[in-house]
This record gives sequence, structure tokens and C-alpha cells, in this order.
Amino acid sequence: MFTNLSQGPSSKAARGMTLIEVIVALPIVLVALGMFLQMLTAGIGVRATSGETWAVSCAAQDVLERMRNTPFRELFRQYNADPMDDVGGAATGPGNVFAVGNMEPIDSDDDGFVGEVILPFANVGTQLAPIWHVREDHANEELGTPRDLNADSLVDAFDHSNNYSILPVLVRVRWQGRWGPRTFTLSTVLSEER
Repeated sequence: MFTNLSQGPSSKAARGMTLIEVIVALPIVLVALGMFLQMLTAGIGVRATSGETWAVSCAAQDVLERMRNTPFRELFRQYNADPMDDVGGAATGPGNVFAVGNMEPIDSDDDGFVGEVILPFANVGTQLAPIWHVREDHANEELGTPRDLNADSLVDAFDHSNNYSILPVLVRVRWQGRWGPRTFTLSTVLSEER
């Protein structure tokens, strides 16, 4: 009688992987691992970017809500770039720039603030002595101007700081995000309640 000297099953699957099979499988496993790590890194980046965007959108919405709660005739004086014409006295209004948490401004930003309020105003003075006016002829595609702001059916080049009946507003936040420069914008048209 003959005895089988091999122990266990003799099928190919039970013998393990050959060196060729390992060499073929290794790149596939490495590519899959690389894709998983990329997906994980991207997920972390998206989470950080989403957090930044959420903070910025809340700050921009807060500025718009404060503007809605400001008496309509005072909006321009409180939110323009001239601190000398603020309703409560020099530099008492919020102005046209604001900070958002610890967000860093983009490199090309001169004022050091990430947020800005843009109104249809123009400087009719000089750079050293600015005089800010609400202007219907101010060209800004984002604001939808030129535009009739005092409801007289004309678009002119006069100062409408005291007689505007609608006021286009753009709140923009530009910051240096985790993955580069980012921008968030909200726009609306505020009007006088009658």
C-alpha cells in the first residue's frame, strides 16, 4: 500500500501565492492605497474649506442684516469709506470694511480687511481729500449700475446721498484660504419702506 507523503490538499489555491502573483498584485494594491489616501486628504480639505465658507457666509449675512436694521437714510453715511460723515460722529459707524474671525486677507489686499461693503458711490474729491457721493451713473456690473436710484426715471451724474430710494449693496469677502485665494459674495437691493 502506498502512502501519500504530501500533507493537506494539493490544489493550487491552497499552496499560496507565487512570486509572479505578488509582483502583479502589489502595484494594484499600491494604486488603490494611493487613491484612498488622496480621497482622505481631499475630504479633510473639503471639510476645512466648508468651515471657512460657512464662517464667511455667516459674517456676510450678519453685515446685510445690520444694514437692514440701520435707518435707510443713514445707510450710505454709515457704510461708505468716509469715517468723517458717520451719523454718530467721526469713525462711529461700521464703515465699508470688516474682519471675519481669523481669516487672512489675500496678498493684494491693501486695507488688511477680508470683508468689504460696496455701494454705488464715487469719490468726487481727491485721493487725499475724498468726497463720497451716491451716483446713479456709477458703472458697476455687480451692483447693476448705472441705475435710477431716486425713482425719477433718469440716470444722472448728481449726488443722490440724501434722496436715494433704492440702494444696491454688495458684500464681498476675499481671503487666503487653506487651498489659495477665495471669494464669497452676497448682493441685494435695499429699499425704503413706505
